[in-house]
Amino acid sequence: MPGAEERFEEAERFEAAQPAEPALGAVAARGIGVLVGRTLGLQLLTAGVTVVLARLLTPADYGLFAIALAVQLVGQRAAELGLPAALVRREDDPTPEIQSAVTGVMLLFATALSSLLLLAAFAIAPAFGGDSETLRVIAVATLAMPLYAARAMPMVLMERRLAFGRVALVETAETLVFNAFALLAAVAGLGAFSLAGAVPVGAVAGVLAAWAVQPFARRARLSLEPVRPLIGFGARISVLQGIYLVRELGFVGIVAAVGGAPVAGYYAMAKRLFSFPIALTAAVARVSFPALSREPELRPGRTARIVAYSAIVAGLPLALVAGAAQPLIAVVLGDEWMPTADVVLAGSLGMMLTASACATMIGSFMAEGEARFPLVSAVAELTVLFALAALLTGPMGETGVGLAITASVLVGLLALAIGAHPTVRRSLLAVAKASAIAALAALVAQLLDFGEGAGGLFLSLAVVSAVWLPLEVLFSRDDVSGILGTIRPILSRRAAAT
Repeated sequence: MPGAEERFEEAERFEAAQPAEPALGAVAARGIGVLVGRTLGLQLLTAGVTVVLARLLTPADYGLFAIALAVQLVGQRAAELGLPAALVRREDDPTPEIQSAVTGVMLLFATALSSLLLLAAFAIAPAFGGDSETLRVIAVATLAMPLYAARAMPMVLMERRLAFGRVALVETAETLVFNAFALLAAVAGLGAFSLAGAVPVGAVAGVLAAWAVQPFARRARLSLEPVRPLIGFGARISVLQGIYLVRELGFVGIVAAVGGAPVAGYYAMAKRLFSFPIALTAAVARVSFPALSREPELRPGRTARIVAYSAIVAGLPLALVAGAAQPLIAVVLGDEWMPTADVVLAGSLGMMLTASACATMIGSFMAEGEARFPLVSAVAELTVLFALAALLTGPMGETGVGLAITASVLVGLLALAIGAHPTVRRSLLAVAKASAIAALAALVAQLLDFGEGAGGLFLSLAVVSAVWLPLEVLFSRDDVSGILGTIRPILSRRAAAT
């Protein structure tokens, strides 16, 4: 029987012998399409589970979970030390020795952080009379941190090769198990713990799937020597990721402190309604980083095209959600969640800019090894977000939450634009155009106000589509043609495969 190293090398030779990939643009577009399509394919399941959870859980439960999830993500990124991103950007594939060492370091940090939080929540705090449900929910969610460290290396290898079909498979398994556990636990009456507990349970499914579909060096070793060359770039990435995650944690904390846990719950539910732009943001960020790391002389033009195309792709779903916000929430979630519409309406522009320009520009800067402008942008965005959350949530409630999101993203985008290539800056005109068309389509549906029943939902969606489609084709004909030209090879390849 061959050892792990021999099996890994054999798998590497097999993959290297596969047919050459098509043009990079088509590969990147396919990667984005696969990741977004994965999310859309799960929307029916997720929507159904969300409806049931909205009836079983309270806005306060969702608020607690939003805080716990933010803490878990902060801890996960801290434990990674930016090493996965550093490996994705490398010119050469990481050797088995590097893979083992990186996995060992990440597992050590993740296990230590998770253990400290568990000890604090279930032993130290109760011993001093500081028992806290919030702390316990956080500790349960952070059980996922070592599991995410265990799946990091196969995910790195898949992203390096733009094998986002495998990535989608792993994350689909995780999402399915998360939703199944959350639903069963909520029915059992576990409240916020049903969502928090679903995080590590889903992570187990992700680890198993990642290990099944991607060969890698599975033996973890505590060796710093192979890791040292990665620490410089990894540290910059880690700081940037940390800022974004602290931003989310701090924002949820301020909203909960000023407006109460229910307002934080409305924000958490708004993020579920924004699932498509959030999925697009994650897909663009993940695909653009490795794709733009290649052929640097073509990077500005490719970045500009991705910015313009992703703005158009994000426009219609955001316009549909914003234009039909009230009937959508009334029909699907119930009147108890109606304040979520205010977050959606005020925050839609921020989501639009994040899903198109911001995600792509940050990926381009990172591909260049330039972290200065993304760091400046992140700090500026965080500062504005926290300040406006504190100032606006009290007097304006959920609308203030949405306005804080949009205003902070505008400031962050301005900081990115200052350092961007002129070609990329010009692409922001396409983003402004797509945003205006989406806003107009949503505004028409809002002004017509078809009511909050199922009929009103159908009419609102129909009006948004009827306004958006001709305007986009009329005013963005070249970009629409470019999108069709990019996806046509993908469709042709699928047709030939069938």
